[in-house]
Amino acid sequence: MDEVITVRTGIPGFDTILSGGFRQGKSITLSGPPGSGKTTFGMQFLYSGAKDFDEPGIFVTLSQSPTEIKNDFKSLGWDIQKLIDEGQMIIIDARPFKKKEGFIALDESLYQGEPLPFMHLTQLILSSIKRIGAKRIVIDSLTVLAMQYVNNFYIRQGLQGLVYALEDQHCMSILISEIDSSEKSPVEWYVSSGVILLCHVRKEYSMERTIQVLKMRGAKHSEQIFPIKLNEMGIQIMYPQMIK
Repeated sequence: MDEVITVRTGIPGFDTILSGGFRQGKSITLSGPPGSGKTTFGMQFLYSGAKDFDEPGIFVTLSQSPTEIKNDFKSLGWDIQKLIDEGQMIIIDARPFKKKEGFIALDESLYQGEPLPFMHLTQLILSSIKRIGAKRIVIDSLTVLAMQYVNNFYIRQGLQGLVYALEDQHCMSILISEIDSSEKSPVEWYVSSGVILLCHVRKEYSMERTIQVLKMRGAKHSEQIFPIKLNEMGIQIMYPQMIK
């Protein structure tokens, strides 16, 4: 029987929920509405992996520019550029639009003429994995990625191919997706090995953020809903001591 290797997330309190951490080489979907902390969770996973566990990472952005991402996390004291310079992190700019001559224009270079959706992007990620020996991947987000295609069956095929390619490289991957309470379960929930749901609800005069592990194949995990704090330290899970 193959030994199960556990990947520590570096997110305070979260590994307790997972009985130690993620299983190595799995793809996990991280879903939630805007403002629930998805991008912060993903970058914290990468930053801690590179800084604390010597596991290089790749952040694939489909919405913000790499400069915006690096600037956003400076307030947390995370020097993303330093990790990039040291070969511990790569940010892949996969946005389907770019600024050209002062205007926003479509950039379809990664999304046209493919036998299978996501193929060009998958190949770019695989080459980046080899370049720095990456162990962790975050894609932000699948929702923007899927919007480049119209056929849902075609999208599912492409997503399965992407997940298979990443897991074949034994990389721990977090696939971010947007979802609201009115939506049915998205296709990525069925394809990935695990599902984490972030939520935020109004509580009197403030917003309360929560996290719940809905699915984690082959691993024990708590099904409780835990409050989280999102502050100058990043994301922190509250009350993990409640787990039995």
